[in-house]
Amino acid sequence: MSGLLFTPHERMLARRYLRSRRSERFVSLISWSSGIGIAIGVMTLIVVLSVMNGAAAEIRDKILGFSSHIDIQGPGDTLEGWQQWLTTVEALPDVKRAAPYIQGQVLASYGSRAFGALLKGVDVSRSDDIARHITHGRFVSSEGSPFQVVMGKTLVRKLGLQLGDQVRLMSPSGGVSPSGAAPRMRAFELVGIFDSGFHEYDIGVILTPIPAIQRLNRMGDAVTGIEVFLHDREVAARVAAEAQAALPPGAWIIDWQRRNRAFFNALKTERVAMGVILSLIIMVAVFNMVASLVMVVMERRKEIAILKTIGATRSSVMRVVMLMGAMLSGIGTLAGAVMGLLLAWKLDVLLAWIETMTGVQFMSGEVYFIDHIPSKIDPVSVGVIVVVSLIMGVMATLYPAWRAASVPPAEALRYE
Repeated sequence: MSGLLFTPHERMLARRYLRSRRSERFVSLISWSSGIGIAIGVMTLIVVLSVMNGAAAEIRDKILGFSSHIDIQGPGDTLEGWQQWLTTVEALPDVKRAAPYIQGQVLASYGSRAFGALLKGVDVSRSDDIARHITHGRFVSSEGSPFQVVMGKTLVRKLGLQLGDQVRLMSPSGGVSPSGAAPRMRAFELVGIFDSGFHEYDIGVILTPIPAIQRLNRMGDAVTGIEVFLHDREVAARVAAEAQAALPPGAWIIDWQRRNRAFFNALKTERVAMGVILSLIIMVAVFNMVASLVMVVMERRKEIAILKTIGATRSSVMRVVMLMGAMLSGIGTLAGAVMGLLLAWKLDVLLAWIETMTGVQFMSGEVYFIDHIPSKIDPVSVGVIVVVSLIMGVMATLYPAWRAASVPPAEALRYE
């Protein structure tokens, strides 16, 4: 393409003008520093956007690891006659599995320690996905006493529990005693510890069989609702609409995208804001390139005048200067893209090595949603960054090229 736009002597002049003579090394240094600035800007933008894309994908996967794609509840606090609803939902296309559940807030205590948590009753026969997260012990069983729980590793550590210990759970859904409303309390055996990889679940979720909560809260056969898991979670909105049409009036249905819309919109807004802010690095480098090319033009006034005297046209002079800028921005963009892709590709390995060497943890699961810095390269984002950087670099050459084409030969050679 460049061979069609630029003649051989124009390419030769552009390369020569970018090389410094002894008296022009400062100008050449400024010129190449602008290319280095573009490389740094492109590299930083690719790495940061890759980290934010990876964080969004990681958090989404962790949230959906223990959460349903679609949540169905009845018109009241509990759902009676849920078996028919379950059969209707399971018959819908794209549904992988559906299961009843019960959930409510409890206070978990052991010894002198106590923490609030979400107690969730699950259908043991329909919870294979959750059972795969068990790291110690076993998953709750439908055999024997139903008063058994599995808890997240962080909550177990904070309570100081060991497998086989009895943890007391106090539910506010109590009955009425002669002295008034009283919470219900029951001891549960810790039979397993799970690691979801998501701090909010590891510290705040306790799992138990459905009959345990039904007996604790004296709910009979009622449940809180039905959770639905799909083969493709991206079609959750459509399946939710189908379920709404198939179930009786009064059914309350929400898919995971609506349930977490505010959170994911915040992540998207933050990603866009970071992209705009970091683009300023490239803009600063581009303005630096404008200044450096103008300085090159001023230093080469005599040579430009001689070129015009021997027949070089205005367009030819402009193409030489534009090619200089295109070479600077092209080399900078290419180098930045390569370094950014390599860094984003091995970022987790590099950070793990730095954490091991320094003993400093960059991301704590107790502060952030995840305990590591993920990275996911988006080819579309990388392509946009590269194209925009090249366009900005070419546009930055227009004013210096116009200044070079406007050099009057007689004025420049008057005192030569």
